Order: sequence, then structure tokens, then C-alpha cells
Amino acid sequence: MAPSTRSSYSKSSQNSTGKGLDKEIDAPAKMQGYKITDNERTRKYGIGANSLDMLVQKALLKFPLPDLHVYLAIDGFEVSDEEYFNSLPAQTLFIVAGPDAVITTDADFEFEKMRQQSPLLKVADIFYDFVEQHPDKFRRMITEYEHQKQRRALDNTKAHLSLKAEHGEWFEGSEERFQSKEEAMAMRAQTRVRGYYYKTKEELTRNQLYRQNAKARQVINSVLDQFRYLLIGCDYFSMMFNRKCQPKHEMLLQHINEEEPDAAGVPNKRLRQLIKDYTTRHAILDEWSVSLCTELGDFYCQGAYSDNGNSCSLQHTINPYASRENLILFQVWNLDHQIELCRTILPSLVANVQELVTQPQRKCALHNKRVVDISVLEYFLEIFSLKNLKLVHIVCHDKVQRSNRSNGRLLCPDCHEYRIVQELMDVETPDITS
Repeated sequence: MAPSTRSSYSKSSQNSTGKGLDKEIDAPAKMQGYKITDNERTRKYGIGANSLDMLVQKALLKFPLPDLHVYLAIDGFEVSDEEYFNSLPAQTLFIVAGPDAVITTDADFEFEKMRQQSPLLKVADIFYDFVEQHPDKFRRMITEYEHQKQRRALDNTKAHLSLKAEHGEWFEGSEERFQSKEEAMAMRAQTRVRGYYYKTKEELTRNQLYRQNAKARQVINSVLDQFRYLLIGCDYFSMMFNRKCQPKHEMLLQHINEEEPDAAGVPNKRLRQLIKDYTTRHAILDEWSVSLCTELGDFYCQGAYSDNGNSCSLQHTINPYASRENLILFQVWNLDHQIELCRTILPSLVANVQELVTQPQRKCALHNKRVVDISVLEYFLEIFSLKNLKLVHIVCHDKVQRSNRSNGRLLCPDCHEYRIVQELMDVETPDITS
């Protein structure tokens, strides 16, 4: 079985300065039930914990490793940040292993079991062993396989079923805690977006400017707080993979013409609702708060970066709602940053922060007034939203360096973007914790 190599989150945890958000995040965490297992899935235990430290201490009693680390079973990322741990739902499955372990994710583990049982999935061997050496051969075989599989799915599909009681085998593994497919797929979208947030936080807080310049550190901490408010406002873009959400991405017009259902419900926490109301009222994120799939759950590849559009020349498509097998295959579909995150967006953000703190008399290019902040909303859209993200099959995920640049800039108080974000940060309620 081919392993997955994953990166770790930063172990540093920054203090937040948001008003209402502090009250929600800083409240004492409740005891929740979680599951732990080892990398080989030889044993699985249920344990209760209200902090990452408590979970580690209890895990050591079950798996007495000399240097125990905790990883998410769903994607293999190391959980070393208390704030991130508190954001995870109850019944999350963790893998405990050493610091240098190559984590076998749920998808890898289940895919291998399925591959042993189905000759159709022998293509996985080609993927793991030959994709780098023989990309053209891999492309032909995986495309042929998916076309055949799509034709079979059209003959006998359970894609329209939604509830766990209706399609039990779909909910095996990490989806067992959910009651509907839409809920599980929404969580998968949130998990990917949360990963971008913690990757951004890790890169920014380990930057030399952040560590050595107190003013820059204050600005970056504020940017991260504003990112979190915006993410709450859009529910971490959970609608991207949720087929019940409206509206749909414009690229779907190439594939469908039918009417779509009403939007799904919004988060029920009071603060989240207030932020959601504000972002909706000002249409801050409306254009990019869309679903990428049809009413039935069909996803279409938006094509490689080099294609310069929203159409895939290889016509890749998948419906993860149709079967457990499709859900696992959906793991190799990526959200591709057209403007690259680590090579372009974050260096631009850091450069603007440096200019802001070292050249305080700098004037805004639009209003000729002194700059006071960076364009947080523009950077947010480039990092987290479909303004800059394209859903692509792994074959269409170009791994080449790109020449496009970030649109982030410095703002003055008269800039509309600055006023909107500052008003958002003032959203609060007198009784958030009730």
C-alpha cells in the first residue's frame, strides 16, 4: 500500500484580538468523545478529552510510544495546535504515531482494502508506482477507467439517496458520525479550507519579519483574526461540496440547465449567525459562496492551469455522492490555487506588511491618503475562495511555477474594502456564550 506523506501544523498558538470571537473560542472547552487508533488500525479506542494535552495523555495509556504525536485519520495532518483541536467535531478519529511516521490516511487504508477486492481498482497500483515515471500512460488509463465507471454508475446509482439509513455503506469509516451525505461533504470542504488557514498561519508566524518586528507581528495577528471572522461568515466555504446549496458555480452552466434547490441552513451559533448576516447584507462573499456540484452531486474538473479556463479537455467528472468508492476517489481531486499560496500570495502579504510598518507615511494609490492596513479581503479571497481556487482532477493539477501575481495592496481609511472589513470586526453580541 502506498503511504501518504503529510506536513505538520505549527505548534505555536497566537493570541486572538477579535471581540466576539474571543468569547467563543476562549470559553472552556467541553469534554467530547474521540477515537484513537494506530497507523496499522490494529486497535481502536474511544476516549474523552477537553484539550489536546488530555487526549495525548490518555492516548499514551493505550499506545505507550516514546514520542507520541497525534494525526487526523482523514488526511494525515498532525494536530499540534490547541485551537485547531478545539475546532474538530466529536468522534473525530486520530492516528497516534511517532514524529517521523508516514501516516496511512483513512482513504489510503480503505482504498487498499477495496483494491484487494476489486480488479477495477488495480489502477491504484499504476497511480502510486508509475504516475511520476509514466504520466501519459497513467493519464490514459485513469481516464479510461473513469469513463467506464461513469457509464456503470448511470445504470445503477444511489447518488440521489441522502440519509445514512438509506445508503449505509457510504458512511463507513470517517463518515460514520454523519447522518447525511450533504453534511459529510460540507465537512470535507471545511476541512480543506481550515487546512489553508493553518498553513497560512504557520507560514506567516514563522516568518522572520513576524519574529523580529513587534509592529509587523501585531498586523499579522490582526490579519489572521480577520481571516477567521471572514471564514466564520462563509461557514468555511462548506457549500463548495454540498449539492443542496445555492447558488451554483457558473462553470456548471456548461453541463446543466436544470433548476437547483434552495440553500441549506446556516450555522446556528449566535456569533456565526451575526457575522453571516453581515457578510450577506454587504454581499462581501456572495460571488464565491457557491456549490461546485449539480443537484445530483456531479463534479466537473475545471481544467489544468495551462488550459486558462473552466473546462477540462479530458472531461474528468465524478460523483462522490454515488458510492463509497467514488467518495474515496474524490480524495485525488484537488483545489488548485491559480495564484500560488506559498510562492506568491503569502510573500506578497508579508512584503506589504513590511512596507506598512517601515514606511508609515506611504500614500494610498487610489486616494492619496496615508495607508493604514493591507487588503485583507483580497488576500482572503486569493487564499480561501473560488476566486482563485479551481477544482481539478490530479491529472490536471499542474505542478509548474506560475507567473501570475497577487492583487493584494495597501489600503487607506477611504478604501471601501478597509471600511467593510473593519465593520465586520466590530460585529458582536452582548451574550455570545449563552
